[in-house]
Amino acid sequence: MAAISSGPGQEEGATPYTTFPSFNNTFFYDVPQEQEEFSPMCHADFFNRYHSNTTSSLTSPVKIDSVQPFLDTWFGEGEAFLDEDVITNFREAHPDLPSAASFQLVHFSDNSAVVCIRGSKSYFDFLVDARLWYAASLFQLVQSAMPFGFSFDALVDFCVSRLSDIEASSMKQVSYYVETTAFVEYLLKSDVYTSVTITGHSLGGGLALITGAQTKTPAIVISAPSAVMGRSAVTPEISLDDIKRYTYAVIPQRDIISHLGGEHMNSANIKCRAGVSDPMACHMEYRSLCELMYTCGNVKRPVYCECVRQFGYPEPTAIDGSGTSFDALCEAL
Repeated sequence: MAAISSGPGQEEGATPYTTFPSFNNTFFYDVPQEQEEFSPMCHADFFNRYHSNTTSSLTSPVKIDSVQPFLDTWFGEGEAFLDEDVITNFREAHPDLPSAASFQLVHFSDNSAVVCIRGSKSYFDFLVDARLWYAASLFQLVQSAMPFGFSFDALVDFCVSRLSDIEASSMKQVSYYVETTAFVEYLLKSDVYTSVTITGHSLGGGLALITGAQTKTPAIVISAPSAVMGRSAVTPEISLDDIKRYTYAVIPQRDIISHLGGEHMNSANIKCRAGVSDPMACHMEYRSLCELMYTCGNVKRPVYCECVRQFGYPEPTAIDGSGTSFDALCEAL
């Protein structure tokens, strides 16, 4: 069996979010669901191109000593590894940068790399990240309450820009995107990797969108606030063209965070099968991954027990023909 580390906010010894019934990886949602369940996003060119690597975003909240077993189970042994040395070398080469951002680098056997940016874990993280979106969210709320509010887009952009200018110098000192953008630029200049992709969840995904647009690097995120309305609040500013060209957002149904900061320019909506009584359930990245695997077929990636036991998805099929029950194996863990 494989029990892979804790999710965000969990303490050591707590029940992990991702538990695999077997290292044999014999259970899959092999075939996409019926047409009424099938999402158009399963055919999206941008998403299909980066689907496998962007699931690395789930390693961001996982404890360092458990990341490699997670990667070995998910991608196969020898296919992906956590590269901590490159982050250490980067920070030693850039001692002037703030080093409060939390991110990881997953290096794949084909020499591609994925930068995984963690979302807010502490109260301080939340405050720092929220400062990037509070101006855009404030004016977004005002605009939505006004009749024909969409006609004030240009005015809203101007107001967000001016409000952000007031705090520009102080924000740059603490904004995590400053370091993540510098890190991605460091990777690109190294010429070590055949490709670099950025990913993240929630506010970590928001940082990934900013960094992707600033460095012109593909970024695909789950449940992240948009960078559209706050694009002038970052330094250097990012253009709508770069947001459209380099970023892609997966938006779960009823997820509030995904709608902050304006409408994403490239996005795919997915279902949330959680009850409406829990407003934050649709924001869970592990639930979203279960939905992606179930709806699109999981491309030979193993299904973890929580998809069935916690989130209520149907049992996956055992492709070895043994007739073994997925739920029974999970129950035995």
